[in-house]
Amino acid sequence: MPIPHSFSLWITDNLEAYQHTLEDLRVEYYLAERPLYHKHCTLSQLRQFNDLSLKIADYCHTQGDDDNYFAVLFGLHQKLIEQLHSNVQREALFKAQAIQLARHSMTGLCQVFIAQGNWQKASELQREFLQYADSMS
Repeated sequence: MPIPHSFSLWITDNLEAYQHTLEDLRVEYYLAERPLYHKHCTLSQLRQFNDLSLKIADYCHTQGDDDNYFAVLFGLHQKLIEQLHSNVQREALFKAQAIQLARHSMTGLCQVFIAQGNWQKASELQREFLQYADSMS
């Protein structure tokens, strides 16, 4: 008959597995982030970065890691907003896609703020986003 594992051993094993998976995802993240710094970044690369960031955020959320969930969503949102202003020569379609994706990440961040009862932060984020969006027109 196998010896049952203790609860603390089970937690330690799961935390180690989570950390390893998160490290692997971070490597993918940095590889997907690199093209964003080049003026010839494509829509496909922008979407790939967005999708991977959301995958990491979702993984953190399902594992109960609220701090990393928020950090990944916030980082994604900031990178998308940065794409709107980092290269004024980007095509309009690229900027439109970046603003649409940023709206989605802003919604997730606002949900976190509202769940924490921080309506002021959610309102500030929405106000800032609208300023960015208005500056694009």
